[in-house]
Amino acid sequence: MKNTMLQVKNFKVLAFCSLFLVALMGCEEGDPFTTPGKTENPNWTLTVENDMTASMTAIVKVSFTTNEGVLAAFMGNECCGVAEYIDGLYWLYMSPATQEGGEVQLRFYSPDLKRIFDAIGTFPFRNDTQLGTVSEPHTPVWKAAE
Repeated sequence: MKNTMLQVKNFKVLAFCSLFLVALMGCEEGDPFTTPGKTENPNWTLTVENDMTASMTAIVKVSFTTNEGVLAAFMGNECCGVAEYIDGLYWLYMSPATQEGGEVQLRFYSPDLKRIFDAIGTFPFRNDTQLGTVSEPHTPVWKAAE
């Protein structure tokens, strides 16, 4: 009887440890800002018509990386701008399908970390305006994309 109770107790411990290991292995470990992921470059491209007259420029600094990545602007699921990297800053020209009023979401792909990051928060698209300057670039806070 004592042997049977010990076997049941050992089985429960083994089952718990197995479930714990399965859960642990299914999760990505580490900080997304330091631990590489597995995402390949999304190769974002503009999905808007070329004849749009609305545009906005942003000068953006990505504070958590020193290497060049890909910065893009989205309105909903539509890519409305892909930035050019010059001297540590991203120069982003946006030309969305709508003229005014939409919210812009920034996304950044880090080739070093093989991850996509989303800026926390959005900003309104305003025609013929600029967000950030060379001396004071827009510096969003980032989170790892879902």
